[in-house]
Amino acid sequence: MILRRNIKPFAKKLIIYLLITLLPTIVICTILTKQQMKEITYEYKNEAQWNANLHAKSIENFIGETVGRLEMLTTLINIQHNNLDHVEEILRETHAMDKRFSGFYWANPEGDLLFGSNSLSSVNVSDRDYFQKALKTGKTSFSNAHIGRVTGRFIITIANPVSDNGDVKGVLLASLRLDELGASMKDLLNDEMIIVTDHTGETIIETVFLAAGDHSIDFSVDLIPLPWTITAKVIPDEDDLYGKTIFYNFFIVFFIMNILLLFIHFIRLKYKVKKEKEQNEYQKLELIGNLAASTAHEIRNPLTGIKGLISLLSEEYKDKKAQYYFEVIQMEITRITTIVNELLLLGRPTAYTLHTNNVKDILKEIEPIIQSEAHYMNVDVSMEYPLYDLPISCVKDQIKQVFLNLSKNALHAMPNGGKLTISLQKHADSCIIQVVDNGKGIPKEILDQVFNPFFTMDKDGSGLGLTVCKRIIDSYSGTISIQSTLHKGTQVEIRVPLSKEV
Repeated sequence: MILRRNIKPFAKKLIIYLLITLLPTIVICTILTKQQMKEITYEYKNEAQWNANLHAKSIENFIGETVGRLEMLTTLINIQHNNLDHVEEILRETHAMDKRFSGFYWANPEGDLLFGSNSLSSVNVSDRDYFQKALKTGKTSFSNAHIGRVTGRFIITIANPVSDNGDVKGVLLASLRLDELGASMKDLLNDEMIIVTDHTGETIIETVFLAAGDHSIDFSVDLIPLPWTITAKVIPDEDDLYGKTIFYNFFIVFFIMNILLLFIHFIRLKYKVKKEKEQNEYQKLELIGNLAASTAHEIRNPLTGIKGLISLLSEEYKDKKAQYYFEVIQMEITRITTIVNELLLLGRPTAYTLHTNNVKDILKEIEPIIQSEAHYMNVDVSMEYPLYDLPISCVKDQIKQVFLNLSKNALHAMPNGGKLTISLQKHADSCIIQVVDNGKGIPKEILDQVFNPFFTMDKDGSGLGLTVCKRIIDSYSGTISIQSTLHKGTQVEIRVPLSKEV
């Protein structure tokens, strides 16, 4: 039963974990892989395009050179039309220059092959489309791939008519071997496959056989002037490139998502600890405040009686030594009274009635007290008042208490003299109070403890002054912060919302 109860929270956490890490990993991994495959495909596409253009240029150059040879031979035939024996010799020599040539032939207008670079029997090509096209147009024409009647090879034929004053005297034919064209293309191959197709889509030349399962990236180029298309197919270097890419991306993204999850979990824990700490501090302060208030009330009554009795005794015993003792007792009672009053402020606030008061006026009322104490401790005081009013909703005596506590702390931090500056200003919708001294400062390692109850660096201090200040400012929805540098001074900044009721 206990095991089943433990399994349910575990399964819930596992589902949440998978939702947070696995699903985003799959989505991100898919997007990354598609983008990377797009870039890889683009690179292979460029390679296929370069190869297709290279082979297309090679064939076009060869066809162009062959047409150029035919035009030169046509010119020669026109010049030596009465003596063609020399032309037959030139045809044989031209044929021997390149093994891609299958043969060169001279045909009369009726299509009979009269002589050529190969041995001839009675051969007629008048039924060939390319031959009739050359006769009708008077221009060079190209055949489709076909089996030659002279050699029985798989060839294409270029027909170049020879005309004299518009009359066709014959047709000069050049046959090109497609197998040798394919072989010459193989010499230029790297890792690509080249396929040449005609206008019907029939494959004429294929350099390498591509298995059915092979994945290739191809690019096609149309030839000029032949009605052919050259397709270059490039096979990626690695098998199952998509699978390897997505697996690699999945591993990286999944790892990053787990790191991110741990980081988020750490931030959440840190935030939770911070909130719990703040809650504990608040509860501790509430507890201390309630205890302090109840204790203060209990101390206050007998303290008042003691103070009265000491006054009566001081009137009865007039000798110098007794008066000295009474004076010390009165001074200590006054100190206890001050601590009791601060303890009362730590307690749960009573139903105060807030009024709108000008902070400038409050500071001016207690300026003589601050000046007097500062003069006694050889400290220069600078009060910086703005020209405009700074109305806030508060209890005047509490704000006075804040000013006096902060001033007292600053003065005690400058036992050998110094400068105290109290400035008021407005920022946005807040009143800013700054109390700055150039005293001994507060060590960085204990700066975050200064608002804790009973924490003090002054041997004669109660450790309640700043705690009281923070409690008062917090009750007005304000903030109080302290910045300090050891042996250089301290700056206390208070921000209180300005009152909208003027």
